[in-house]
Amino acid sequence: MPHPDDASRLLQLAHEAHARGDALLHLQLDIAQLTGQTSTWGSADNRMMRDDHVGYFLSEVEKIGWRLEHTGYAFVQSGATTSARIFGTGEGQVMHGGVDGYFTFRAV
Repeated sequence: MPHPDDASRLLQLAHEAHARGDALLHLQLDIAQLTGQTSTWGSADNRMMRDDHVGYFLSEVEKIGWRLEHTGYAFVQSGATTSARIFGTGEGQVMHGGVDGYFTFRAV
């Protein structure tokens, strides 16, 4: 589930668009974050933190009177950290960023 403030804002947009009679609704959600820390050995320790409640949120949008038509996803890199490996065997890199979900709904 998106952050409560974001969820409220997006659901309000869905209600307003439906009340206006819009045919389509397009929403963007953060659905995962890639984080990590450098290691003293210079290796990367990346971890993906997923939002397992996205389906619940999408169901709430559909309850308003929308039907999910299309989805798309993109990784948006926000940075990276590199560190030298201990025995001079190159560098380790830790990526940072998020996976954004793009959801297009059609009015029922």
